[in-house]
Amino acid sequence: MLTHVAEERPVGDVTVAARGDSWGPAALKLSHRIGDADEIIVYLDGELDIASAEQAVSYVRDVIDHRRGPVIVNLAALAFCDARGLAALVRMARYAEQSNCPLQVASPSPSLVKIMRITGLNRRFLASQAPAQPIDSSAQRAESAFGAHPGPG
Repeated sequence: MLTHVAEERPVGDVTVAARGDSWGPAALKLSHRIGDADEIIVYLDGELDIASAEQAVSYVRDVIDHRRGPVIVNLAALAFCDARGLAALVRMARYAEQSNCPLQVASPSPSLVKIMRITGLNRRFLASQAPAQPIDSSAQRAESAFGAHPGPG
């Protein structure tokens, strides 16, 4: 069962913890703040998975409904994302699109970027983010796939 734990903060931040079970700490913490350019930055901290996906989608929908402005979903503290978590990100983006609200993701981990590329979601979520080092040749792709690093070690 998911439990809401809301904490009021002076800048309009709200923290919600979704608990998947009683085995450990909160699986996902959700919070947001208003940025300098009036964009809403939503922070996902923890695990976006089958236990927390619905709560995350609901939270982002509420943010979109109550705060007009572009939304940035910051994934820097996201430790884990399964297929249900990816589907939740797609649902968030679709809802934002239907609400005429620009939504983008920020700071996905390298493993999440890899999964987005494999599934084709990079075109939806990473289009505006240029890769740090473009991979052009098949040799570079092979090195990247197997974790080899060019040059002296």
